[in-house]
Amino acid sequence: MSSPHASARRLPSLNMLRAFEAAARLRSVTRAAQELHVTQSAVSHQIKALEEWLGATLVTREGRQLALTPEGAAYLPSLSSAFDLMADATHRIGRATRRRTLTVNALPTLAAQWLIPRLSGFCAQVPDTDVQLATTVSVLDFAPAAFDVSIRCLSAEELGMLQARAGWRGVRFGAFLPDALTPVCSPALLARLPASPKPADLARHTLLHSRSTPLAWRDWLAAARVRKLKPAGELGFDHAHLAVQAAVQGMGFALGNPDLVADSVASGLLAMPFSAWTTREKTFHWILPERSAQDADALAFCDWLQAGGRAATDPRATSAGAAAT
Repeated sequence: MSSPHASARRLPSLNMLRAFEAAARLRSVTRAAQELHVTQSAVSHQIKALEEWLGATLVTREGRQLALTPEGAAYLPSLSSAFDLMADATHRIGRATRRRTLTVNALPTLAAQWLIPRLSGFCAQVPDTDVQLATTVSVLDFAPAAFDVSIRCLSAEELGMLQARAGWRGVRFGAFLPDALTPVCSPALLARLPASPKPADLARHTLLHSRSTPLAWRDWLAAARVRKLKPAGELGFDHAHLAVQAAVQGMGFALGNPDLVADSVASGLLAMPFSAWTTREKTFHWILPERSAQDADALAFCDWLQAGGRAATDPRATSAGAAAT
C-alpha cells in the first residue's frame, strides 16, 4: 500500500541526488565522479542544479576539499539511508529472480518414506535453489534428460540394460542405498504373534500387497522357505508406502525396507518381527544425465544422497548422517 503522501511527492531528479550524495559522502567531486562513472563536470553540474532546485547551498569549496553547509550536512544522512534502502530492496528482488531450480524424479515409496523426511537438510545446503520433486513408478521406461537427477531401484541386470541403451551415453549412475524387504506390522499386531515367531505364522494374518511390486511376497516367502502359505486375508495397494501405512494402522503385514522405515520403527509405529529374514536384490541409484554433469546443485544432490545412504546403513557414519538430515 502506498504512503498517503505518495501522490504529493515533489522530488528532484535521481541524478541530482546521486551526485550530491556521493560527493558529500566522499568529500570529493573527483572520487564521486569515479564512483558514478561520469565526469567531474557532470557531478558539479548536477550538484549546482540540485542547489537551484532546492534554493539552498549544500556544499562549499575548502581548497581541494568539499565541505558541507549546515543544510548539506542535514540533508546527507537521509539521502544515504534512502539509497541504502533502495539498494537493499533491489538486491533482494534480484536475488529472488536468480533462484535456481533442481528437478528430481524418484519412485513414490522412496520419496514418501526416505527422501521427503530428509529433504529439508539438502534445501538448507542450497538456500537459493528450489527443489521440484516428481514421482513415477516406471523403472526402465523414462528419459534421464527430462530431470536433473533421477532415482531408481535397479538390479544388476536392469542397470546393465540402461547403460547399454542408445542415447544414454554420458549418463552417470551411483548406488547409494540397498533395497531390502522384510515384513513390518504394528506393535499391537506383533503382540498377537508367538513369543518366537516364525514366517509360517503369517498364515493367521492378512498380507498387505503393493501392486507396483506384485511378486514381492512370493519372493520373500520363498527366501524364508515358506511354501504354499495361505494367509487369513489379503489387501492390495497401488504403492508399497501405502501398504506400509496400512500396516501402521494394524491392518496386516506389509513388506518394507528396513532403512526406509527405520524412523517409524524407532518411534514405535512399526515393528519388524522377522528381520533375520530379509531379501536384498536391488539397490537405489541416482542417475545423472549428461546435461547435469557440470550442474553444481545436481552434483551436490547426488553427494547428499550418498551421505544419506552411508548414514542409514552404517551407524558409525555420524558425520554423514548429520549432513543428510
